[in-house]
Amino acid sequence: MLAEHEPKQLFVRDGERINTVQGFVERNVLPEVALAQVQDCIAASGLSLPPGYRLEVGGDADARDEVLRNLLGAVGLIVALTIATIVLTFGSYRLSAITFIVAILSMGLSLLALAIFRYPFGIQAVIGVIGSIGVSINAAIIIITALQADAGALRADARRIADIVMAQGRHIVSTTLTTFGGFVPLIMAGGGFWPPFAMSIAGGVLLSTVVSFYFVPPAFALLARRGTLPSRDVVAPAAGPALATCGLKEV
Repeated sequence: MLAEHEPKQLFVRDGERINTVQGFVERNVLPEVALAQVQDCIAASGLSLPPGYRLEVGGDADARDEVLRNLLGAVGLIVALTIATIVLTFGSYRLSAITFIVAILSMGLSLLALAIFRYPFGIQAVIGVIGSIGVSINAAIIIITALQADAGALRADARRIADIVMAQGRHIVSTTLTTFGGFVPLIMAGGGFWPPFAMSIAGGVLLSTVVSFYFVPPAFALLARRGTLPSRDVVAPAAGPALATCGLKEV
């Protein structure tokens, strides 16, 4: 990190005098990593500020906090509109709850991908995680919509559920692979901006596909056994050989 010194001046912000210490990182050094090193050095030095003084951190960390504050300010409206849209799509709060669980798991898997490859949780990663959630729940919506339109699946028929999931799986897998492949060049390019963003989306989408295939069908079957799921344009199951059961047992 390179430090620059400015001529002695008086700076005031919000009616308070401030002294600004700036550091500019070198190429291919992430601001979050440099900031962590600076904070470790400050903690190790035992710095004690006089009464009336405080230490604030700006730059990338301040911008990230501002982005989070802005997002949290609108999160109520966003969540309300999302819930209304998904509930109207399925006509069921229970099925909507499955989708929201997938969204939460997708967020966790995006953070897991960042942690595995040791990317910092900066502004780019925050935006990537949000994008990953939107893309990831698409697979769950596709599966649930197809299951809801089949009479056999609504009876919790494990073979019908497996057939439908396998039929929809071709579209989901192809979409997932193309999405992941599109972000691979950004990950391989290196640098401090694109890799965290690309990894949070690509990792979240890729890992959440497993959740969609192995969590959504059993959860749907569990609700279908109670006989409380609404049907939409129900079609009778077609005769034919059954495919793999995706971990579901015949009942």
